[in-house]
Amino acid sequence: MQRIQDGRRDIMIHDDASLEDLPVNGLPELPPVADPGSFIPVNMDEPRLYPGDVIVGVTDGRITFAELIFDKTDDAVVVVPLDTGTHTIMKGEHFSRRFFRADEVHIYDDVDTKTPQWDVEFDESELVRPEPSRAR
Repeated sequence: MQRIQDGRRDIMIHDDASLEDLPVNGLPELPPVADPGSFIPVNMDEPRLYPGDVIVGVTDGRITFAELIFDKTDDAVVVVPLDTGTHTIMKGEHFSRRFFRADEVHIYDDVDTKTPQWDVEFDESELVRPEPSRAR
C-alpha cells in the first residue's frame, strides 16, 4: 500500500485490488468501464487515477462516498456511486475538492474491467417495414 500524506490530504492506495477488498457488502457486479487512459485530479500533482479504480472517502470515521471511476472527459469525471449504481457526471473541480475535504481517501486500484472492444456491423436487410397499402 502506498500513502500520500500532506497537510490537507491523506490518501491510501491499495494496489491490485479486487471487489472483495472494497469496504462494501452486497455489491452487485460492476459495469465495465471506459479506457481513456489515466488522469490526475484537477489542481493536484498526484495521485494518478484510471477508469476502473474505486475511491472511498472517510470523514469522522464514516464512509461519505464510494465511487467507481467510470470515465474521464475534458472537464469532468464520470463516476458510479456504489450505493446507487447510477452514472454521475462530476465537474473536475468538485471531484478533486473531495480529496481535500475528507479525512482520508482510499483508492482501490484497477478493481473493474475495461469494456471489451466491439466490432459491430449494421445489417439493413434485417429491418422490417410494413407493406405498402392501397389507397382507398
